[in-house]
Amino acid sequence: MDGAGLSDSEQRALSAIEAELKADRSLDRILRSTSHRRQRTVAAWLLGVAAAVLFVAASVTVSRILIWVFAAVWTSAVILALPLAGQWLGRRRQRAGGTGRL
Repeated sequence: MDGAGLSDSEQRALSAIEAELKADRSLDRILRSTSHRRQRTVAAWLLGVAAAVLFVAASVTVSRILIWVFAAVWTSAVILALPLAGQWLGRRRQRAGGTGRL
């Protein structure tokens, strides 16, 4: 866009739309929960990868410390991933029309 920007009426319309969106609490809640879910998903994946690496290292070295660290990281990954998996399955069921089929 090479123009000088928005006209006054366009700027007022944009400001009104922005004010409406900021006042919508349900939209704000949806956007925040999506952001938190994305962060938790990334954390769960990273913990899963770390657990896999620790599992291989513990298997090769048979080190008790590595085995315990693997157990702690794996447990954390599972605890973090289970609610996310439940939410994902719930969304899939909703999209399927609540018929119970995936």
